[in-house]
Amino acid sequence: MSIFAQDFSEQPKAVRELIVHAEEIERRADLFKPKNLLILGMGASYYAGLYATVYANSAGFNCRCEELSEVLWYWDEKNFDFYDTIVLVSQSGETVELKKLLEKYPKIKNKSILVTNNLNSSVARALSQDRVFPIHAGQERAMGSTKTFVNSILTLLLIVSRWLGSPLNLEGLDEHLEYALGLELHEYMESVATNGQLVLVGRGFSVPILRMAQLTLAEVARFNSSFYSGGGFRHGAMELLIGGAIATLVHLEGKTERVVGKMLQDLSGLDTVWAITNVGVDSKRRIQLKSGLAEELAAIPVIVVFQKLADQLAQKRGYPSGVGMIATKVTSEE
Repeated sequence: MSIFAQDFSEQPKAVRELIVHAEEIERRADLFKPKNLLILGMGASYYAGLYATVYANSAGFNCRCEELSEVLWYWDEKNFDFYDTIVLVSQSGETVELKKLLEKYPKIKNKSILVTNNLNSSVARALSQDRVFPIHAGQERAMGSTKTFVNSILTLLLIVSRWLGSPLNLEGLDEHLEYALGLELHEYMESVATNGQLVLVGRGFSVPILRMAQLTLAEVARFNSSFYSGGGFRHGAMELLIGGAIATLVHLEGKTERVVGKMLQDLSGLDTVWAITNVGVDSKRRIQLKSGLAEELAAIPVIVVFQKLADQLAQKRGYPSGVGMIATKVTSEE
């Protein structure tokens, strides 16, 4: 088993550990009463922030998520005045862009909180203890965030749900992750490897999951894929299928179940279209997940499919799965 596979196989355990500390996270969240929220992160942390933003905005809570490096270079300090609370997301707490941001704009510390897996990091030490939220993911060994990505999402959801006054029940998510870990993906992996072109399509909560999937395939399997929102795919990008690309559509119970189902129906004549679904759809090629999770959690097990795919593709292509060859686990150069 690769070190990457070791990491992603421990995700159900990491989720259970987080649930143990859920009340502690919620109590700490009660210390803050934001009305306008800004979430900042890089890579997996950024995508976790995007997931929480979908959740917050769906409930009418004003929330924006931006990539740290772009904020560092292309924001004016006055822009921060629009937000009363800033959530900094960094599994290491040592992200170079994050440290530079706090050096450049030290005043934002007074309204920032940190979501991290490293309580001893320099950024954690720069903030008061009540402003640091641990994600309880345990040690992550490999390139390619797994446990820290999932637990960052869940920590953010717990915090935001507290601010919304809308309880979030995480029970059962670990079982859905375990089910996804047991899926057989050989046929899917072979079709992707043979084709060489993969297009990822999703809506709502699936959007940040698929952006993370794109990063995972790149850094673990050195495999390039493209991502489109469901609506964006309709606006011309569908022509990629005529060019021979394989498409993977995420079809989950929820607000856009019907429209994604219609898209799958419209593309049913093509052998290059796969569905990842928790709905009982009639699709030639599908990866079936368990049903029953609330919509705000149902997309999370989807990332397991792409973690397994990336691990298998890496091995097939002769690359060390989870071992950086150019990049590093903690990015120290911008």
